[in-house]
Amino acid sequence: MNKGKKFFISVLLLVATVFLNGIYFVFSGQRRAAEKIESGGRLNLYECCSVYTMHMALWMFGWPMSPTAAHECLTLHFPHKKDIVTIRNVRRRRSLLSPKVVAAIHSLKNKPPGTELHVAWNGNEAYSSSSSEHIAAIAINPCTIIKASYFEEGMPLYIIRSGMLYPVHSDTRIDIGPFSVPLQEGLFRHLQDRGWLSRYTAEYGILECWLPD
Repeated sequence: MNKGKKFFISVLLLVATVFLNGIYFVFSGQRRAAEKIESGGRLNLYECCSVYTMHMALWMFGWPMSPTAAHECLTLHFPHKKDIVTIRNVRRRRSLLSPKVVAAIHSLKNKPPGTELHVAWNGNEAYSSSSSEHIAAIAINPCTIIKASYFEEGMPLYIIRSGMLYPVHSDTRIDIGPFSVPLQEGLFRHLQDRGWLSRYTAEYGILECWLPD
C-alpha cells in the first residue's frame, strides 16, 4: 500500500472516529457533561473537544433548517473586534420575517423612533422544523426589535439585535421530522466562558417594504 492510500485511509478513519464520537456524545455524553457543569465541575479536554465538534456540526449540518443560525454558529468560531456584528446579507435578513417578527414590527410602525420591543419564543415548540417560526427562532431567540431613528435606501428601518451568548442552563430538543435531537446549550456557554467560542451581538436591518401586507 503506497503512502497516498495510507494517508487517505487514515483521514477516513479519523473522520469516522470523530463522527461516531459525535453521535455518542450528542445522545449520551452531553447530558452527563451538563450535569458535571451544573454541579460546579469543569469539563476536561476530551469533553471540551466533543462539545466543540458538536457545535461545529450545528453550522455544518444546520444550513437546510436555518441558514441564519448556521451562519451565526460559524461566526462564533472566530474572534470579533466589535461587540455588534452587523449582518449585511439581504437574503439572510429576509429569512427572519416569521409571523411573530412581522407582527412585532407592525406593532412598532406608529411608535416613535427608538422604541424597542422584546421578542422571545418557546424553544422546544418554535425550534421544530414543522413550525413556521423555526428559522427565526433558532437564530434570534430572544431578541430586541428597534424602530430605527434613521432610514436606509429611503425606507423605514427596523433593527433586530440578538446576543450570541448561550444560556447557562438549558434542556432543548429540536424536532427534525420524526427525529428529536437533544441539545444542552449550557455546554456551549461553558466553552464561551473558557474562550473556546466567541460571543457577540448579531444585528439585522429589516426594511419596512419587505413586510408582507
